[in-house]
Amino acid sequence: MFWEKVVGLNIRRARKEFGLSQEQLAHKADMDMRYLGGIERGEYNPTVAMLGKIAEALDVHPATFLNDKIVD
Repeated sequence: MFWEKVVGLNIRRARKEFGLSQEQLAHKADMDMRYLGGIERGEYNPTVAMLGKIAEALDVHPATFLNDKIVD
């Protein structure tokens, strides 16, 4: 599996666990909702800084997004 897909699926899972829409998370992370959607679909490869912003918005450690043991 490509890491972009792993990261995207983990972000989506975490976002849903917190009960947030893409729009709500994008607003909290101060980013464009379309870009967030692309990250979740594995279409975009986010920078470490962007992963940090998303993690901060979800109150998780950025390493959470690198877990390749996805159950989705």
